[in-house]
Amino acid sequence: MSGHPRTGTAPGTATAPADPAVLHGGALPDPPVRTLGEALLRAARTPHGVVLIDGEGATTRRSYGELYDDAARVRAALAAAGAAPGARVILRTADTAGLLTAFWACVLGGLVPLPVPPGTGADGLAEAVDAVGRAWLVGDDTPAGPPPGLRPLGPVGALRTARPGALRPAAARPEDPAVLTLTSGSGGRPKAVPLTHRNVIGRAHATALARGLDGATRSLNWMPLDHISGIVMFHVRDVFLGCHQVHADTAWVRADPLRWLDLADAERIDTTWAPNPAFAVVADRLARQPHRSWDLSRLRYVMNGGAPVKDRVVRRFVAALAPHGLPSTAVHPGWGMPETASGVVDGVFRPGDGPPRRFVPVGVPHPGVSVRVVDEHGRVVPAGTVGRLQVTGTPVTGTYLEGGTVRPAPLSADGWLVTDDLAFVADGELVVTGRADGLVETDGGSWYGHEIEDAVEELPCVLPASAVARVLPADGADGGEDAGAGGLAVFFRPRPGTVPGDVEELVRERVRSRFGARAAHVEALAEHDLPRTATGKLRRSVLAARLPGARRRPRHPEREA
Repeated sequence: MSGHPRTGTAPGTATAPADPAVLHGGALPDPPVRTLGEALLRAARTPHGVVLIDGEGATTRRSYGELYDDAARVRAALAAAGAAPGARVILRTADTAGLLTAFWACVLGGLVPLPVPPGTGADGLAEAVDAVGRAWLVGDDTPAGPPPGLRPLGPVGALRTARPGALRPAAARPEDPAVLTLTSGSGGRPKAVPLTHRNVIGRAHATALARGLDGATRSLNWMPLDHISGIVMFHVRDVFLGCHQVHADTAWVRADPLRWLDLADAERIDTTWAPNPAFAVVADRLARQPHRSWDLSRLRYVMNGGAPVKDRVVRRFVAALAPHGLPSTAVHPGWGMPETASGVVDGVFRPGDGPPRRFVPVGVPHPGVSVRVVDEHGRVVPAGTVGRLQVTGTPVTGTYLEGGTVRPAPLSADGWLVTDDLAFVADGELVVTGRADGLVETDGGSWYGHEIEDAVEELPCVLPASAVARVLPADGADGGEDAGAGGLAVFFRPRPGTVPGDVEELVRERVRSRFGARAAHVEALAEHDLPRTATGKLRRSVLAARLPGARRRPRHPEREA
C-alpha cells in the first residue's frame, strides 16, 4: 500500500473533471435563545436536569432550576469579591458538580470561564495565565500557591454560601466571549481559544437541527467536563435543549469500559459519544465478556470523533452490539476542533455499504457551517483531491488569546479558518485523511501514522488503541545503531501473557509486509508508559521523548486534544 502526497488525488477516486471541493451546511435559522445565560434560564423551567456519576459510581441528580440557584449564589460571591464582567476565571476543581456551578456562575456574571484539569499544577496555571492574562482562580489552589497574575477566590463550596439577593444576570451580547479553552501555541507558547455566545449557541442549535435533538433527548457523556467536548459539545448543548443529561467520571468508565453501555441502558440514553479508541476497547472487552446483556435499541446518535475514525473498528463495534439492539446506523463519524466549538461535521456510518474503506467519511457540515479543501496556494481543489481543510461559519472563532492579548487565528484571505488537517471531498461528504504533521514519510513512501497504528493493532497480540507510529529524528544523538538514520518508530502495548520481544518482531513484519517500510525502532511499553489525553488519545508528544535522538520533553502535553 502506498500513501498519497500532501496534495494529490485521493485513493479510489475518478480522474474525470469534478466539482469544487466545497460543502455547505445550508442556512442556520435564528436560535430560540442568544446567550448561554438565556439558555440556562429557559432550561430551569423544564423538569429535566443533570445526572453526575462520580469516581465511585455514586449518582447525584440536580435539576436545572437547582443548578441555576446554586450558580446565582456563587455569582453573587464572585461579584462581592470584585470579579467584574469580562474578567477571566480559571476553574480548577475535581468536584464535577462544583465545576458546573462555577461555570454557570461565571456565565450569569458576565465572566469568562476557563476550565482546566484538576491535576493542573503551578506551572500549568502559570501557562494558563500566560495565555489569558490576569485572572481569578475558583476551586482548589496548588501547594505552591497561585502564580503571579492569578487571584484565588477559594473552593466552590465556600462561595456557594452567598445570598444572590436581587442581583440580576449580567447583560451579555451574542458577540461577547462565553468560554475559553487552552490549546497548543506556536513556538511552545500557550494560547487560549475564546468562544463567543454566538459560537457556542450556534453550534448547539445547528447540531440539534442536523440530528433531530430536542427536549426529549437523553444524552450521556463520560469525557472530562474541563475539556471542550464535555463542557461545550455535550453539557452546554444539552442545557440549550433543556434535556436529560448524564455525565460519568472518566476514570470510572475507563476502569471498566462496559460501564458506558451499562449507563446507556439504565438511563435510556439515545445520544452519546466517544473517540475511536473507546470503540476499539469496548469491542475487545465484549469479546472477552460475551454474556453481558443490555437494551441499546434507543441509541440512535453515537458520535465518533476526536480521533481518526477507523472502518475496521466501527464495523466490529456495530457487529458486537447488534445482538443488544444497537441500530446498524447508530454510529456517526464526525469532525470538529476547539476553534469550531467542537463537532460541526458528521454523518452516518453504514457498515453494509461495501468493503472496509481506507478512510471513513465524516459526513456533511451542520447548518451554518461550510468546509472546503485547498492546495498549497489556497486555491480550492476538485472533489477527490487531497488538500488542506478550511472551515467557516457561525461556530468558528477567528481569534486566539496569547499573552492576554487577542490575536488573529490563521485565516485565508477571504476569512476561512485554516486547519492542520488534510482532507478530500467524495460523494458529497468530507473525508479527513489525517493531520498534515501526521504524515510518516520514510523509505520512499508516505503514509498516515494512524494507518500504520491501525495495522499494528490488528495483530491479536497487540492491545487495541495502544499503538503510536512516529518518525525518528534524522540527527539522532543516542549513539545507537539507528542514530542519524531516521526511519519509522512504532510503540505499542502487547497483550498480557505474550513475550514482548516476540511481539516486537511481529510488529516489524506487519509494517514491512503491509507498507513496505522498515521499522527502525519498535518498542513494547507498559500501560503507565502510554499516557493519554483527556479524551483517551495517546499523548504522542510524550512518546516523542522516547525516540532515539529526542532532546527534550514537552512541558505540558496535557493540552493535546
